[in-house]
Amino acid sequence: MLSVRKSVILPLLLLLISACSGQEEKQQVQYRIQSGHDLSILTTTDTHYLSQSLRDLGPAFNQFLAAGDGKQLGYSNEMMKALGYDIGIRKPDAVIISGDLSNNGEEASHKDLAKHLKTIEQETGTRVYVIPGNHDIQNPWARKFKGKRQYSADSVTAKQFRKIYGSFGYDEALLEDKDSLSYLAAPSDDLWLLMLDTAQYKNNKDLGNPQLEGRVSASTLKWIDACGEMAAAQGAQIVAVMHHSLLDHSDFIQEGFTVDDNGQVIDALLRNNIHTTLSGHIHIQDISEYQKDGNSIYDIADSALSVFPHQYGILNYSSANQTLDYSTAKLGMELWAASSGSTDQNLLHFNTYSEANFRKRSATRSYSRLISDTAYANYTEEELSKMADVVGRLNENYFAGTASTDNAAVIATEGYRLWQSAPASGTRSYVLGMAARETKNNHELHVQLPVH
Repeated sequence: MLSVRKSVILPLLLLLISACSGQEEKQQVQYRIQSGHDLSILTTTDTHYLSQSLRDLGPAFNQFLAAGDGKQLGYSNEMMKALGYDIGIRKPDAVIISGDLSNNGEEASHKDLAKHLKTIEQETGTRVYVIPGNHDIQNPWARKFKGKRQYSADSVTAKQFRKIYGSFGYDEALLEDKDSLSYLAAPSDDLWLLMLDTAQYKNNKDLGNPQLEGRVSASTLKWIDACGEMAAAQGAQIVAVMHHSLLDHSDFIQEGFTVDDNGQVIDALLRNNIHTTLSGHIHIQDISEYQKDGNSIYDIADSALSVFPHQYGILNYSSANQTLDYSTAKLGMELWAASSGSTDQNLLHFNTYSEANFRKRSATRSYSRLISDTAYANYTEEELSKMADVVGRLNENYFAGTASTDNAAVIATEGYRLWQSAPASGTRSYVLGMAARETKNNHELHVQLPVH
């Protein structure tokens, strides 16, 4: 006899609703957690997985890493295995990956990542749900690395993406949007997931790069209404998931990261009683709130799993209290490495290794800019080094979402005092602005859901 909560999963025939614009009907039996039971979701984003078959450890690959933003692409396999290890320990009911699954849309990366996700589902019993990001489809930047050269690699079309990841949300969707890779999923009777495809990839070939900006089309906005009507009829709450930010998460970076015409998207979500969104894309850990007509909507931007501090979110839904509680946790790379018998010191001390790597990369770039700027010609190399280190530490806190607790130590340094009296520049404005960021908790959120 089934006794544990996860085993209270009964076959429920999905009800059909009348056909409407931008919607495909489905009639199939699905398995989901029965009404009245809680739900735990592990939410992550921007895995930027790079297949081992596409890279060696030669000059071209290392140069690509050095020019990046701190992604640990050399450890893509290990990060997915560590994530699977964490999932096995935490036993969430579902896992969400909100886009940029691959490094740059390589077909081999998508197929290898899908194998990892299949293993996770089989070994843990957890169900995985994915959506694409702006790097994932028809990406002209798809590359493989060998020796001193980069070579073009095959990318995937939207149709291929849907096929590769069919087992991770699409094949069990209640509704699919005909104009995008958006879909509605129901891991439980009480809490549904509105998986929104906000990426624009149809013009990537002409642009020669993956389009940064995101949008939700008019037809998809109407499709959201159909999803809301279906959920309301079944008494279900909805959490939205999208790659691009719903709300602004940075005073410095907004264009291309916050979804275009976000006011229309906010209105569509609020009129369908959706008050919480999970997003990625910007690679920083940040929680923003917007209020309209007495209603609040929250956008939780998870930091990139592939970038320090390599953390993910845990979202717990309480059926009895009609609440959502969000918190973060670090990827247990070191624990997985030790348990798997790894002798790689970078993995066994991954937190220290990745943090130092991230900070050094940021500081080195800042130092290069400073020594080439004539406005800072009177500063010594030691002073410029201290100032550059401040930039690295502030960026680290910014990405980790710990500015409210960790910036005080940076502000107390000599390097920061040097910035305060430094000549006006874009970098100085950035440093002072970063240090003065509002203090808020970006790692925890409690949401009281509206009663239907």
